[in-house]
Amino acid sequence: MSTDQQSPPRTDLRRAGAKGALYQGVAFLASKSGIMLSTIVLARILAPSEFGLVTLAVVVVGYVQTLADAGVGQALVYIPRRESIVNAAILSALGTGVALAVLGVLAAPLAASFFASPHLAPLVRLCALSLIPSALNSVPESLLRRELRFSRITIARTAQAVTVAGVAIGLAVLGFGAWSIAWGNFAGSTMYLVAGWIALPQRPGLRLWRTSLADVREVVAFGFPVAGATFLSRAIFDVDYLIVGKLLGETSLAYYTLAFKLPELAILNVFFVITNVTFPLYTRARDDPDRLRRGYVFSFGIQSLYGVSAGVGLAVVAPIAIAVVFGPHWTLAAAPLVALALYAAVRTVGGGANEVYKALGRPGLSVGISVVRLAVLVPALVLATRWGITGVAWMQFVMAAVFALLMQGVALRVMQLRPGAMLKALLPSLAAGVAVAVAAGAVGLLPLPAPLLLVLAVVVAACAAVGALAIVQRPFLLETLALFRRRTART
Repeated sequence: MSTDQQSPPRTDLRRAGAKGALYQGVAFLASKSGIMLSTIVLARILAPSEFGLVTLAVVVVGYVQTLADAGVGQALVYIPRRESIVNAAILSALGTGVALAVLGVLAAPLAASFFASPHLAPLVRLCALSLIPSALNSVPESLLRRELRFSRITIARTAQAVTVAGVAIGLAVLGFGAWSIAWGNFAGSTMYLVAGWIALPQRPGLRLWRTSLADVREVVAFGFPVAGATFLSRAIFDVDYLIVGKLLGETSLAYYTLAFKLPELAILNVFFVITNVTFPLYTRARDDPDRLRRGYVFSFGIQSLYGVSAGVGLAVVAPIAIAVVFGPHWTLAAAPLVALALYAAVRTVGGGANEVYKALGRPGLSVGISVVRLAVLVPALVLATRWGITGVAWMQFVMAAVFALLMQGVALRVMQLRPGAMLKALLPSLAAGVAVAVAAGAVGLLPLPAPLLLVLAVVVAACAAVGALAIVQRPFLLETLALFRRRTART
């Protein structure tokens, strides 16, 4: 058996996950710091209508982007590595990326007509071209993830972040308006592709002409259902942008987008870091059900602890956070931020199940649940527009809570896991969430300048969460901290 196919020792699974999460966390911090910096600067340069316009273009193309690699990235993690499989994955990703880029360019006028925004078409065309590097960069990233080489992904993500921020901010200062964000995203995708290929310790031979139809079928047989599930997931989590943009207009979309930025960057992207690490680990543990169940319950406890604590804290300090981070002229984003912060918290509680479905070779479960969710979500959000962007945000929270229960229920059934184990794993997050709400709320009453108040609220809330865990969930706290301690001895 080759080295990359061997499973880590049982006692090392959690530590491998913690190490991977740490490296992915550094990559996240680097890439999202660049995005956050550019967002803060651009929010003070661009008009709300410009922000809303580019958001529409990114979201429209983003739907297509989920299909761009034909799901080959996840297939490369799941299927034992062979050169023929890697070449089949590259060929599939390249063909799909080029085809969808052409489709996006041709369909740009239709998008502009649907949203009644003639300036949208050229932005969609530029964003569509980024589908080609986006499709191809899934190959090196997945090969690195498969081998748990998360430190190299960190380097590539850092290069991407620097590129996105540099290009977007530079062009915005020069007066390129909404185009600055579109060009920044294109340059970042291209840089990530280049950096990812350089980071590969063993690059594929690229003998694409020797790729057999059987290899392509093996890749797409797993990849297409995953791509379909990802597309539906993107439809679910971005359909609110389309509905707000269509029914409430570009300016309302700008405020909604800014409200979403903080929970997205601070909560949802951290959750995605964890799931990027857990999928290859679940895949290696799929032949050991007890080991898989233990790993799933523990990762659920970690991600819900962070998600609930951060979501509750962000909801409490929402008005202060918006004014300090983006400026006082964006205060209309504070009300929807409260609901969206809690929505992000609920998503971390309900998330993780998709990774188990894929690791067990049953990605179709995600597709089925996503179809039902989308069918319920769209009319619910359309109805919620009667109450503006705040109504849409609260409806997102309600729907996320309902389907979090459904997703975890299916995961428990698939893994034959008792609900009591999950409820026990959820207790630390509930204790920390209550402590954060009380602490941040109390700090918010102090007569201090807004920037100082925000910093103080974050520090005090974090200390309150740790204190609550030390009192009521001490074993869990010690176990979590132990994962990230350096040990010279092998476990």
